Amino acid sequence: MNTPFELAFKYMPTPAFIIESATGKLMSYNRNFEILFENFNATPSSTWESLCEDAASPDDWLTLNKKIQNGSIERCESLIRVGDKLINMQLEMRHLGESVLACVYNTDHMDLSAAENTLLKFALTESSAGLWIWETESDLVSCSKSIATLLNYPLDKTPRSTVEWHKIVHPDDVKKLATVVNEHVALNQDYYEVEYRILTGDQRYLWVKERGRSYTKGPDGSIKKIIGFMVDISHQKALEEHLRNQATFDELTGLLTRGAALTHFKKQLGLAKRQYTPLTMAKINLDANERLSKLPMEARNIAIQTSARYIYKKIREADVLARVEPDKLLLLLPNTSVKDAKTLLKHLITPTEDEKSILFEGNSDPMDFCIGIAAFPEDGETIEELALSANQAVENGQATCKQIMVN
Repeated sequence: MNTPFELAFKYMPTPAFIIESATGKLMSYNRNFEILFENFNATPSSTWESLCEDAASPDDWLTLNKKIQNGSIERCESLIRVGDKLINMQLEMRHLGESVLACVYNTDHMDLSAAENTLLKFALTESSAGLWIWETESDLVSCSKSIATLLNYPLDKTPRSTVEWHKIVHPDDVKKLATVVNEHVALNQDYYEVEYRILTGDQRYLWVKERGRSYTKGPDGSIKKIIGFMVDISHQKALEEHLRNQATFDELTGLLTRGAALTHFKKQLGLAKRQYTPLTMAKINLDANERLSKLPMEARNIAIQTSARYIYKKIREADVLARVEPDKLLLLLPNTSVKDAKTLLKHLITPTEDEKSILFEGNSDPMDFCIGIAAFPEDGETIEELALSANQAVENGQATCKQIMVN
């Protein structure tokens, strides 16, 4: 007499088969799996090696079985031999001790509209969420209608590849997005999360949070498909910016924030105008060589903190120093000519031996610094104009490999 499990397995609507863990032999398969082969006038193979195009030897099954047991593979995408045809299938694998249960799904034509109506619906519970699927080998991106709605594009104008996707990502965010996703694929990770700005159909940038998850993997553990969704976080970012502007001191470095420094900057500029005294502004890029950007987050933060504290100790009491970007500082030097400013700033890039020891211990190197100088009133008569001029000087300095550049 058949057990309830055997009957349920035999008549379950999903094609399925059971493989012996130790050998890779097919122990059993249900009626729908058999029908799949009958449609091609074929019968199922007796081993994983003969069933799967990607398996060259019995050892390939043993390797895959270990990954199924330790949970690194739950869905395996592979070419399955059905008669004289090869069909791309998604196999959902479940370890049952001495055997493995494989439920079969044809994935040659994955239906996004169907995906939106499955358990993946959780990703679409907010009106500002959108679903996508990326096939890593072909670089095919399939976007749902919810993505088109979120980004205000017609469905046929949504990105179809990572190249097209990156074209509408803000230029300052492309590298960050690519690094996170490439690392996810290279390390065969389960999921990732990243925030960035993306251009909408009405030509405005939208802040989004993207969450991606490995959906299917090959027998070798490599990621075949990633499914993910993005959520509009523009309101959250606007609130964060407002709170940052309201705060007085930067949490990481202890320096003034942009908003708090602006008050001090304007006060010093007003004095310079009334008293006809010189005033210079310096923009300091702490990572001109892009070394810090390659460090892990914790090490990068330590380097920024170390650099900021070092610079703060080197400046004068009347000078005003603020952190205005993650790796950039703004320094206002009252009653200081360009000549005197250059002298002061040269001391920043030429630390003593004792200072070098402290800096290197904190992952900091003054050789990474690039400083742009702007003078009042020659380079600007407002704080905003001076900041833009100093920023341009930094960019010119980086382009010409000079650590100190006067605009």
